[in-house]
Amino acid sequence: MLKNSFTSLSTIAQVLAESFADDPSFEQVFPQTPDRSSAIRAFFEPFVADASKRGKIIMAPNSQGVCIWYPAEVEIFDERFEQMVVEIIEIIVKIAGTETAQFWQYLIEQVGRHEPQQHHCEVFFLGLKPSARGKGIGQGLLKPVLDYADENQVPCYLVSSNARNISFYERYGFAKYCSIKITDTYSMTGM
Repeated sequence: MLKNSFTSLSTIAQVLAESFADDPSFEQVFPQTPDRSSAIRAFFEPFVADASKRGKIIMAPNSQGVCIWYPAEVEIFDERFEQMVVEIIEIIVKIAGTETAQFWQYLIEQVGRHEPQQHHCEVFFLGLKPSARGKGIGQGLLKPVLDYADENQVPCYLVSSNARNISFYERYGFAKYCSIKITDTYSMTGM
């Protein structure tokens, strides 16, 4: 289940790209274009690289899904993260244009404003390929994070970008913490 040294960072980014291709937040940021999949993969690559150094990456069997999370002792939003955001904005400008990059930056700022101030671990991305959904794989990806939170007696936080996933997270003890308004018709949920 855990990422091994044979799983490349680009493979992990590709699994995330496939997993989030139908996510409402990515539909907002990345328009339907022929190179959309490679654009989303390029977006994920810096996140995967950061998680490989400072966080944790859990890969489902047969590359069916991925969970990127950070233990409580990691200060996620430090200078390295800020530099990564700059890099991602540059990637989005090249792939999708300045307006899309500005929207993504706005989305990130909105999410950041709702980040809990208390010490916590955080699920940054948990995604399953469409063919892997509804088979219990997500539970296997989430379990090590929840075990860590229980063992270290720290809360666990995540932002659900898709309303269909809220009931899944609630089954594992997450509760709605806040609504994060992105547009007049789209909100994310801090849990």
